[in-house]
This record gives sequence, structure tokens and C-alpha cells, in this order.
Amino acid sequence: MRDAFSEIVDYAGLFPPATCTMVEAVRHYHDYRRSPDRWMLGRFVVAAGRLPELARAVEELSIAPPVDDPWRLSAVMGLAIAEDLARIEGFNAAWAAKGIVVDSTECKASTPTQVGTIGASIPSTYRRHIEVPIAGPYQALVVAMKDAALLAKVRTGGVVPDLFPAPSDLTAFLVAVTQHRVPFKATAGLHHPIRGRYPLTYAVDAARDMMYGFVNVLLATAHLLRGGSSDTAQALLEDADASHFTLDDSGMAWRDDRFTLEELAATRATAFLGFGSCSFREPVDELHHEALG
Repeated sequence: MRDAFSEIVDYAGLFPPATCTMVEAVRHYHDYRRSPDRWMLGRFVVAAGRLPELARAVEELSIAPPVDDPWRLSAVMGLAIAEDLARIEGFNAAWAAKGIVVDSTECKASTPTQVGTIGASIPSTYRRHIEVPIAGPYQALVVAMKDAALLAKVRTGGVVPDLFPAPSDLTAFLVAVTQHRVPFKATAGLHHPIRGRYPLTYAVDAARDMMYGFVNVLLATAHLLRGGSSDTAQALLEDADASHFTLDDSGMAWRDDRFTLEELAATRATAFLGFGSCSFREPVDELHHEALG
């Protein structure tokens, strides 16, 4: 089952609802890299403008990542692409030889023209993700990403219900990226394997709402890659009955549909690259409980 979930969680503890301090987030990431579940851990997500703060936290905690197994960072960029890129390149010049490197970028675009401009501005040596609007249309944006050899990013939730895309919009996004073979990552809201009604924050009195499950997203993507219908993909995304999902050492099943480990590994390698989460333990522990424990 490891091939289906390897490095699937990019740790975004600096972002809501966790909103850790930099020192807390860096310490957590360091601990996760040394845990038995390290195989599920992806990049450390940080705003480009906070890279100097990250460097200070690493020094304060006396952390020395191995140069042959470096920390990989994904830097979230703002509107000032040139300034953020200069920050990233300056950070890499100082820290790549010390075992920490930014090798991925994330920024937003809402038009094909913006996508093209970003593609021309950020070197292809980075893994470049473009976050799409919460509601489509997606086809033109995804085509522009394909033309510029960019990757997509979709927001799957947040701390208020308005940040969750409608199932029809998330399905339309998945249809576009699988049709044009543009790999993507998700961000926010995927703290749980299976869709359900969960607290939106960690407050004691937090509001609860329906949240997507990362297993739902994985299987919906695999379904579309094999030529399945968008209606079934949306039904898969919306299914909150955990009894309809079976995970074992040979693959997964949703109702009567079976997905082999090879199919899931190919889906992860070529389409659903992973997701950012402010919690690493929550999705990992729940997946262990569902299937691996």
C-alpha cells in the first residue's frame, strides 16, 4: 500500500487552522522525518517571504539535515513573482549545501495569460504549481498549464465552508487535469481519508461541515484516468460511507470498482501528486486506523 501514499502529505503547519510558529513547525517537520511514518511525508510548505525566518529557526534548533537527504521546501509565492523568486534563489544559495532546498513553488492564477506569465517567469528547474480559482472554468487554465509545462493546484477546503469547492467544481477540475494529463496537488481540507462531517478548526467549539477525503480524491482521479465517467467520479468524491471503501495490501475498492496497487501508484506518479495539510499526524493516523494498522 505504500506506493499509493508515499510522500503524499506536504506539511503546512504554518498555515490555518494549525498556524504554528516557525520554530514549532520546523521542530515538527524534523520529528516527522525521523518517525516510522516518514515515508508519507512530502515537502515543508512555507511562504517565500518567511524563508529567512525558517533559516533562523533551523539555526536556533541546531538542526543539521543530511545533505544527501535534504529537506525539500515548497515556497508559496505572492503577486510579486520576481521578488519572491529572488528570495528563493538567495535562500538556496545559502542553504542547499546545508541540506535544505526549495525545489517547488506555488502561486495563484485565474487566467490563461497569467498562467503563461508565471511559466515564463519561474525557471523550469522548480516544480511549479498553479492554484486555480475555487470555481471554474478550468479547461482553458489547464491547457495553458500543459503548454507551459506547469503543474496544477486545487483548493479542497479551509476554515470556513465557503472555501470548499462544490463537488461539481472539484469534479470538473479533476476531469480537466486527467484529460490533459496535468499532474496536480491539493491543498487544505484533506485531513481525513474518507469524506465526512468534521470540525473545520481545532477550536473546542469549532463548526463542523462536510470535508473531502484524500482517498476519495485519489480514487476519483484513478477512475477518470481509466476513462470513467464524471458522474461516477463525482459520486465517489461525495461518498461519505466508509463501509463503501476497502483498503488492503492488494489495492483498494469502492463499492464494486477495484483499483490495483499498480493503478494507484501510477495515479500518484502521474496525476494526484499529494496534498498540503497543516497536520501531518491527523491524516496519517486515520489512514493507519482505516487500512494500515
